[in-house]
Amino acid sequence: MAEVMMAAGEGESSHQGQESIRLSPGLGLISGVIIDQHFAERGRMGRLLGAVGQNPRLLGIGIDEDTALVIQGHEQAAVIGSGAVYIVDGRHVTHADTFESPDRAISLFGATVHVLSAGDRFSLADRVPSLGRTEDIESQLVEAR
Repeated sequence: MAEVMMAAGEGESSHQGQESIRLSPGLGLISGVIIDQHFAERGRMGRLLGAVGQNPRLLGIGIDEDTALVIQGHEQAAVIGSGAVYIVDGRHVTHADTFESPDRAISLFGATVHVLSAGDRFSLADRVPSLGRTEDIESQLVEAR
């Protein structure tokens, strides 16, 4: 869905930097983000941190199984489902050595991580999370149909 997508990278070795993470062009339906799925189930936090370390301008989004991030107008997003959505903001990264050595674990300083559950919202424009209610999101989805 995003303009940049995760093409490869094992969850267990994703903290190893450049060699374990491969990115490729995506569909481009949403820009400025990279999305990783089956997130907690496959232990992909290190993989997403490495991807954001390589591309700190991108907002990293990890989505658990049975969970969705509903994007509303390219600026607002809301979480539905039973899992969580993890957002990694690299705007304030001061150090990332994701390219230095494929055999060494990465170092990443200054990344911000948000964990959102059902009903929570996130402003993609401002990169700010907020509390919400699942019922509000579900009623908006029904109205949109």
